[in-house]
Amino acid sequence: MSLSRREFIRNFSIAGGGLTLGFTLNAIAGPTAAGDLQPNAFLRITPQGEIIVQIHKVEMGQGTVTGLVTLIAEELEADPASVRYEMAPVDDAFTDPEYRMQITGGSNAIRVYYRPLRETGAAARAMLLAAASARSGLPTAQLQAERGRITSADGRFAYNYGELAAEAGKLPVPENPPLKAAADFRLIGKLDQRLDTPPKVNGSARFGIDAPLPETLVAVVVRPPVARGAMTGYDDSKARDLPGVHSIVAIDAGVAVVASNYWRARKAAEAVTLQWEAGDSALTDSDAIDAALTDALNGDSFATIRDDGEAPEAAPAQALDAEYSVPFLAHATMEPMNATVDPISREVWVGTQAPDITSSFAALGLGVEADEITVHNQFLGGGFGRRSMPDHVLEAAQVAAAVGKRVKLVWSREDDTQHDFYRPPMKSRLSAGLDQSGQVVSWRHRLAGPSLMQSTVDAMAPAIMPGWIPDFLIDFGAGLAGRKDNSSVEGADELPYAFGHIQVAYRNVETPVPLGFWRSVGHSHTAFVVESFVDELAHAAGVDPVAFRRRYLAADSRHRQVLDRVAELSNWGNAPAGHYQGVAVHESFHTLVAEVVEISMQGNTPKLERAFCAVHCGRAVNPDVVRQQMEGGMVFGLCAALKGEITLRDGAVQQGNFHDYPLLRINEVPEIEVAIIDSDAAPTGVGEPATPPAAPALGNAIFAATGQRLRQLPFKLS
Repeated sequence: MSLSRREFIRNFSIAGGGLTLGFTLNAIAGPTAAGDLQPNAFLRITPQGEIIVQIHKVEMGQGTVTGLVTLIAEELEADPASVRYEMAPVDDAFTDPEYRMQITGGSNAIRVYYRPLRETGAAARAMLLAAASARSGLPTAQLQAERGRITSADGRFAYNYGELAAEAGKLPVPENPPLKAAADFRLIGKLDQRLDTPPKVNGSARFGIDAPLPETLVAVVVRPPVARGAMTGYDDSKARDLPGVHSIVAIDAGVAVVASNYWRARKAAEAVTLQWEAGDSALTDSDAIDAALTDALNGDSFATIRDDGEAPEAAPAQALDAEYSVPFLAHATMEPMNATVDPISREVWVGTQAPDITSSFAALGLGVEADEITVHNQFLGGGFGRRSMPDHVLEAAQVAAAVGKRVKLVWSREDDTQHDFYRPPMKSRLSAGLDQSGQVVSWRHRLAGPSLMQSTVDAMAPAIMPGWIPDFLIDFGAGLAGRKDNSSVEGADELPYAFGHIQVAYRNVETPVPLGFWRSVGHSHTAFVVESFVDELAHAAGVDPVAFRRRYLAADSRHRQVLDRVAELSNWGNAPAGHYQGVAVHESFHTLVAEVVEISMQGNTPKLERAFCAVHCGRAVNPDVVRQQMEGGMVFGLCAALKGEITLRDGAVQQGNFHDYPLLRINEVPEIEVAIIDSDAAPTGVGEPATPPAAPALGNAIFAATGQRLRQLPFKLS
C-alpha cells in the first residue's frame, strides 16, 4: 500500500457544520431558504444591492481573492470592485473536491473552481433575468445584465440586482446555466486590478496577528530547543513578579507566559528556565543526517517509483554519474505564527490555510468537539505551506483553556525559524548513459530523504484521528505513507524527456525533525536535480542546453512551447559580454514553466543580472497576478538557491532570524521578464510552479560562467 499526499488528505477529511446551501461545489442546487436574500454557499445578493462572495481559498498574497471574484463577477455581469468578499467559515460546502477538505494548497484554486464559480455567477444572472422578466412582462431575450443591473433593450426598464433579489431568490436555480463565450469576456484574461491591494495599503486589512479584541491577554511559549524535545520541568520564580504577568502555565509544547501585552510576555519568558530532554534519535546534527542519507543511497530497500523503456544491453559509450543534495529549509513567512482563542465562546481568529484542521486542533486544545469551534479566518502574511499546520492554534487553545480567558499567542521570528515544519533534506544519485551518437539511452535516479507524508501523519493524527485508534496503528500507517511518498519524488517521476530507459527509486530515511509542505513541495528539489543533470548531459554530448532539451521533448508539447518562448525572450546564446545564461524547464501543478537566469561574476559571487520566465498555465484569468506569481516564485527559489539552509547541532536549529537565515534584498533581485503563453485551455496553478526551475537555471548559469558544476544547495563556489 502507498499513500500519496493527496490520498492522505482525502482519507483524513473533516466534516464542518451546516450552512444553508444554494449552490453546491460541483453543481447548482435549488434554494433552501425563503426570504429576501439569495442564499448561496459562495454568493449572495442583498436587497440593498450588496454582492457578497465567500472566499473559501485563503488569501496569502497569491491573488486568490481577485481570481475567485473575477470568475463570479464575469458571469454575473458585476463590477469586481463593487463586490464585498468575506473569508468563508468552516463548512462542507467549501470542501475541496480533490483534497476532500477545506484547504488552500497545491496551486489549485482557480484550476478546480474555474467552472463551478462561473456557473455560480451564471445561475444568479439567469435567476435575476427571470425575476426581471416576471416583473416587466418582457421575455428574457429582451433583457440584459450589465454592471449590477438588469435593463431592457428598449430602455424602458432598469432594475438593480438588489431590487430583484427577493423575487429571484424564490425561483428554482438552473442546473446547467449557459456560460459566456470567451469572446464575450470582459474580465477573465483582462482584469489586472488586485482587489486585496486597497485594504492592505490603507491599513484596513486584517491579518491573524491584528485581531484587535479588547481584554485579550498575550502569550509567549518557551519550548525545548531540540526537535521532539520533551519538557521535564521549569523554574518561573524570576518571571512571576515581573510587570504585567498574568499567569505561567505548562502546555504540551513547553511553558506559556501570559501577560498584558507581547513585550511583557516576551521579557518574562526570557526569565523562565526550562529543563528538557531530547528524543532517542541519533540524527541530531546536520552532519549525521547527511551521512545517513549517503548510507541510504549506498544501501538497498528502495521503492521503485518508475521503470520504463528498454534498458540498454551494452555498456554506454559515455557514462555520467553525479550526486546532488539539498538542505532543510524554513518557510520564513513575514507574519510569524499566531492565533487568538476565546475559551468561552470557542472562537478562533487566525490566518490559516486549513480552517477545518484548525478547528480540530483548537477543539483538541479546549477539550471540546470540532463542530463547537468557530474559525474566523484572516488574511495570511505569507503561507508557503507553513500555515497548513495549526500547531500554534493547539498551543493557543491550551493556554486559553488553562487561564480561562481570551488569549493571543504570538511567536517571535526566532520561534518561527527554530520550530518550523521544514522542507525535508534530500540526496539524489543519478547515472546516465549516452551512445556514440550522443543519444541518452539510460537514466537512473535514486532519492533518499525523510518522508514528508510520514511526518504529516504523525503531526496531524492527535487532532484528526479518532482517540480510540492506538498509537501503533498510527505509526504503522505513517510508515506506509513514507514508503512511496509521492511528495518526495514528484517531478522526478514525471521526467518528460524521451530517454531510452528511465528508472526512479526512493528510500525513506527517518529523522526527528518535523517536516512540512514548502512552496512547490517535492518539485522544489527534484527540479534542481533533474534540470541540472540534464544540463550535464547536454554538455557531455556537446550540444547547446536548449537544443539538447528540444531534442527529447515532443514537438507539440507545452514543454517545448515554454522552452522556445523563454529562449526567444532571453535572446538565448547572445548574452552581453561578461554575462552568462542558464536554462531550466519544469512542470508542476499542471503548469509548465521555463526560466533563464542571466548572471555576471563578482569574484566568486554570482550577481543576478536578469531573469526570464515563460509560463503555460492555460487561460490566464488575471494576467498581472500570473506575472506577480512568476516573479515572486522565481525570487523565492533564488533565495533558497543562494542563501537558504537550516542546520542542526545537538538537535537544535542553529539559525534564528534574517541575519543568519537571509533572503535576497531588493538590490539583489534581478529584473524579471515574464511571457504568458496564450491558451484557451482551462486554467492551471500559478502559486508555486515558478519556484522549482529557478535553482537549476541559476546553477546552470554558474556552470556556464565558471565551469564549476555545483550540486549542493545553497550554492557555494570554491
